[in-house]
Amino acid sequence: MLNLRTALEKKPYILAIFIVLVIVLWMLSGMTESPEVDDENNHQVTNSDRIAKVQVVRLTAQNINKNLTFYGKSEPDKTANISARQAGQVTEILVEEGQFVKQNEIILRLDKSDLKAQITSAKALVAQYETEYEGALKLNQQGLQNKVQTMRAQALLQQAKAALASLELMYQRTDIRAAFDGVINKRLVQIGDYVGIGDPILQLVDLDPLIVRADATQKEIQGLQVGQATFAHVLNDKTYPGKIRYIASVADESTNTFRVEAAFANPGMHYKAGFSTQLNIELPAEPAMLLSPAFMALDEQGNIGVKIVNDDTRVEFKSVNLAKTTEEGVWLWGLGEQANVITLGQGFVRAGDKVEPVFAEVASK
Repeated sequence: MLNLRTALEKKPYILAIFIVLVIVLWMLSGMTESPEVDDENNHQVTNSDRIAKVQVVRLTAQNINKNLTFYGKSEPDKTANISARQAGQVTEILVEEGQFVKQNEIILRLDKSDLKAQITSAKALVAQYETEYEGALKLNQQGLQNKVQTMRAQALLQQAKAALASLELMYQRTDIRAAFDGVINKRLVQIGDYVGIGDPILQLVDLDPLIVRADATQKEIQGLQVGQATFAHVLNDKTYPGKIRYIASVADESTNTFRVEAAFANPGMHYKAGFSTQLNIELPAEPAMLLSPAFMALDEQGNIGVKIVNDDTRVEFKSVNLAKTTEEGVWLWGLGEQANVITLGQGFVRAGDKVEPVFAEVASK
């Protein structure tokens, strides 16, 4: 020991070389063993991170009626702008704006001028030509008058009758009548105004039935048909039953939507046109599931859907359609008859991920 200590004191570099050799050997031994252990540990950690636990609820669908909602305005069934068919001065107005009138009811009168006297004169002329024509026929039968003269008498008679009919028609047209049952929406003349043929006099609207027009998308139009029951909700919070009476066959080029018309009975025309109206149409029942809106998600394209766990315990994204909204949640179509819906942890997994589902019981209603 004394000799070794003396040798090391004289040659200290020998101790340094020895220490370096020991360290190198230790490091080499670690490289041959520890990587296997580390790889095994890393593999276990990676697998543990990849398989995430998510809470899942198994839901069963129920048949829910599909309810389409449209927004529009109540409109008249018919609108007519009544114009003068005979020139003359307005002498009498028999209705007020907003008044209900029956078909053929007189609503306004024009000055008849001397039409009555002209009709009296025309009738006398017709009687004269009738007598002359009868005489010409008798003379022709006796061979005292040729056929040309008889035909001329007949032509004069027909001309007189046509002139009389024209005057009588002009006389009738001085009384402006309602073209159909309706309400006087707008009056454009006053007593004393002179109107020419074609001048507008008033606007007549038919409010029975009352019409609600709305626009439906190409997806919504598939479930609609003429005669289908519908309901209208207006500002007074009342509901009125009606039926679809028209569905456009060609979409509007600017909006790519189809016009839909629903008709609602309006006896007495008490309800007005122009009210904002919500139109509800029920379609046949389809299987839907009740979920909280918190369970819904978006895919990479921005589609609304729900994340579920399939039979291979992998995450799937299912696109859904909204059936209706209630106080308990939202009813959704598109999940089939039964689905394992992720209710907790859906924000941390993506479609295709392997997960460990933890099933939770559905809360009783």
